[in-house]
Amino acid sequence: MKDDGSNYTDWVRNLRIILIAAQKDYVLDAPLGDGPAAGAAADVVNAWQARSDDYSIVQCAMLYGLEPGLQKHFERHGAYEMFQELKLIFQANARVERYEVSNKFFSCKMEENSSVSEHILRMSGYHNHLTQLGIDLPVESVIDRVLQSLPPSYKGFVMNYNMQGMEKTIPELFAMLKSRKRARERRGTSRRTASKLPLPRRNPKLDPSLKLSASTAKELVTGSGTAPSIWRIRRMAK
Repeated sequence: MKDDGSNYTDWVRNLRIILIAAQKDYVLDAPLGDGPAAGAAADVVNAWQARSDDYSIVQCAMLYGLEPGLQKHFERHGAYEMFQELKLIFQANARVERYEVSNKFFSCKMEENSSVSEHILRMSGYHNHLTQLGIDLPVESVIDRVLQSLPPSYKGFVMNYNMQGMEKTIPELFAMLKSRKRARERRGTSRRTASKLPLPRRNPKLDPSLKLSASTAKELVTGSGTAPSIWRIRRMAK
């Protein structure tokens, strides 16, 4: 961490990631305390010694991540005590960051016709950042905020979600939104494909309006209709 604490939040986040992986994050939550009394049982002594070793390892890891000015100041502090004092010194930076991330999360809105996947990634990133800053929002509140951030075209989806009383996890809601997007894209593709198909041509041979009636056809063949009469008039005129 820098001496001015400008990257304090990132440092804490990375520190916790490492300690959780090593199963030693409990060190940051409580002091080591005094050792066992003289004559304590061997298992009590061994348990305390194992904890003491963990605190020493975490202390070294924390000092290693500090710049020289902070290292010099905290080299004789225990792990828990060092963590608490650093938080006290630089918590103002964390408070400002928490406010900014919280504001982005609660004011985030998805634009109409924009990518729902990008919106989900953005909202998920804000939520995870708030969690890392120590703000654990209830799942229901996060679900409501995500639904409120959707544009008007998702009104039916939101109403259906609320009317059915769905109780989904945050990842499940994100999966539902992505599935809806894919379904709409498939329907849109089908419509576009159908619109590009050529219209069926009318076959004159099959067009009822061009067919002769049976009586008309008979008159033309036998000369009993209007046409033969015309022929006779023309012959007489000659």
